[in-house]
Amino acid sequence: MSLPPTATRPRPHPGRVWMRLGLLVSVAAMGLVIWASQIYLTRGFSESQEPDATLRATLYAGSIQSAMQRHSVVPLLLARDPILMIALRSGQYEEAEARLADFREEIGAGSIFLLDAEGRIVAASDERPREQYDGDKAYFTLAAADTGTIFSIIENDDGAYSFHYARKVELDGHLLGVIVVTVDLGALEEGWSRSRMKVVVTNSEGNVLLASEPNWRKSALDNLLAQTSHPSRMTQALRDARQTLGATPYVYIAGTPYIRAEVPVGFRNWRLTYFAGLEDVRARVNAILALIIMALALLLALAFYVLSRRTRAESRRIQRESEDLRILNRRLSAEIAARQRIERNLKDAEQSLEQTSKLAALGQMSAAVSHELNQPLAAMKTYLAGARLLLTRRRPEEALSSFQRIDDLIDRMAGITRQLKSYARKSDVDSEPVDLRDSIRAALSMMAPQLGKMAVTINTTLPSEPVIIRADPLRIEQIIVNLLRNALDAVKGQEDRRIKIFLVQGEMILLSVEDNGEGLKDPGKLFEPFYTTKKPGEGLGLGLAISAGFAGELGGRLIARNAPDGGAVFELLLPSDRAQSKAAE
Repeated sequence: MSLPPTATRPRPHPGRVWMRLGLLVSVAAMGLVIWASQIYLTRGFSESQEPDATLRATLYAGSIQSAMQRHSVVPLLLARDPILMIALRSGQYEEAEARLADFREEIGAGSIFLLDAEGRIVAASDERPREQYDGDKAYFTLAAADTGTIFSIIENDDGAYSFHYARKVELDGHLLGVIVVTVDLGALEEGWSRSRMKVVVTNSEGNVLLASEPNWRKSALDNLLAQTSHPSRMTQALRDARQTLGATPYVYIAGTPYIRAEVPVGFRNWRLTYFAGLEDVRARVNAILALIIMALALLLALAFYVLSRRTRAESRRIQRESEDLRILNRRLSAEIAARQRIERNLKDAEQSLEQTSKLAALGQMSAAVSHELNQPLAAMKTYLAGARLLLTRRRPEEALSSFQRIDDLIDRMAGITRQLKSYARKSDVDSEPVDLRDSIRAALSMMAPQLGKMAVTINTTLPSEPVIIRADPLRIEQIIVNLLRNALDAVKGQEDRRIKIFLVQGEMILLSVEDNGEGLKDPGKLFEPFYTTKKPGEGLGLGLAISAGFAGELGGRLIARNAPDGGAVFELLLPSDRAQSKAAE
């Protein structure tokens, strides 16, 4: 009697096993590709956003530095004001209060008040209580013990800080009182808060002085950043993995990542930190990741199709694969709809990028206008101070000449604004015959306030005959002023300061400006926009770039090199009027 055969479980087909294994490997590879792509794209877009964040932080720091510098000279002027001296000696403060109110309205200070020798407030530009005793405040005690202008920071009752410049008012060595000027930086904080910007200003010790978030004051910046982020172990592990793969490290505030841009303010080692959000970066990364996922999905669909052709011999497998294909078609329909949504999102992202590029161009144009107007503004400030002093001394005829110079400088500033606008649009400007000798004299006259602040020897060698070119005279003066200003900056650290100006006439006219400074480290990069060797806050690196552009439009060029005996030489080569006429013929 034979036994029936034992039923055995069918073994899985080797092809199916490899197919399942290949599917698992493909899915894992797709996930790895998507994860690596997300890290790479985020790093690339974040790095492209870092210069914009640094530029915005620099603009904010420049606003603070400008406000502090503008207020620092006021105590020096008011400490010598005869009206305030007379008021402190006579005890009659009506004219003194009017004087302080006028100064406050003119410079936009928070408040200006006068203390007598005992430390009582006797006159103020606002509703500050009179006869209030402030003799124990830092601005009074430090100013009374010092011969110059002192700066102090006072903590208010609401937790904010107030910033004061103070200087003592004295006559024949006797203390009459102290003049105090309050710098109002609260408007900047309110602007940051309204714009939902994350901005912090810290002192040399890292303590927060100004912040867009009021609860950040009276603390150290490092402590704030440590308190605002409490990641879990999994989140911290992912962050460490991203940094290991080269991803850009972020600063996390309340769990939200930000790009940190820190720049010096240029005042008492203050530093400004700007936290830029990653909303635009996320939108761009998600859009590209959607395209990658769609491409991988199509590849996966193609793989399924190839594998299905190998299994058509079995009817059941054919039926199952047909059902899988129908499911895949529905998925593809959903992915097509998702792609349409992604395309709409991409269109919105393109519009956002276009607006961002317009804002970047506007920022560069604003920086250029600010750079070119600094010189006339400095001269206007000097002439205005002289006119005010002449009027105080009842010499109106001499003051009229200063006002006329201020009027000329206003016309020059309007011309510079028009020229910078035309330069940005690459449009043609009107030209006329210009004698370069007159342009050099006009530039030296414009630089007279700066030349009077330091001992410098200027040797000028000019031809006896006119040196005529065809150009816009204001642009020529701008080029010469920029070259002279760079030469003055180069010789500041020298004991024997010398600047030589040569003008040689020929088919090509040569204007050379040579100084005895330390020379140039990299002359090839001097004419690139925003490249500068000056300290932060002393220049934007636009003067030489704009001058080189003007020279190129005139058919010439601007060259920088080091002199054999030390120092720097800038040479401006321009075609003469006769050469331009021959070229036109």
